Amino acid sequence: MGICKQLLKICGKLMIEIVIEKALKSKLNEVIVVLGHESKSIEKHVRKYMKLPKPLKIAYNPDFRSGLSSSLKTGLNLVSRESEAAIFILADQPLVQVKTINDLIDVHSSMGGLIVVPIYRGRRGNPVLVDKRLFKEIYEISGDIGARLLIKRYTDKVIYLATNDEGVIIDIDTMKDYESLVARSKNMGKG
Repeated sequence: MGICKQLLKICGKLMIEIVIEKALKSKLNEVIVVLGHESKSIEKHVRKYMKLPKPLKIAYNPDFRSGLSSSLKTGLNLVSRESEAAIFILADQPLVQVKTINDLIDVHSSMGGLIVVPIYRGRRGNPVLVDKRLFKEIYEISGDIGARLLIKRYTDKVIYLATNDEGVIIDIDTMKDYESLVARSKNMGKG
């Protein structure tokens, strides 16, 4: 995009704040924010959440240029040993609902599975829950891919969660995406 999209405002809040607040409101036991590009600028806005009762940790990814997989590994380094799974939430998906995060946790708790993936109208989305049994394999992934490789590798162990949350397939990658989201947010406030 040419700018730090995590610091773009939607309805008066920074995109990173929206995503963090949703994660903190969810059933997650801990929240880890991985910072790479523009980490100093973003960190100023993230630190205030470290004083809340739910643990929030900041992880720094100096290797962010090598792709998404490096951020997954950096975050995973701080996940508590007691954790049964990790949910990888993208900072450019501010429309993902708290309910969706909770549903991923509930499905994993009740059905097991190595991976839980949200589906909106037949389209696979994010965030994705990965069971701790696959953490070791995440460290072997490289490049600009997330859990796609694991989803492909463990097709028969993936649980697909149908959701009405369109936010799982909407991410902000271009200024056009952002402008569309801002316009949509204004219209939502009018209805």
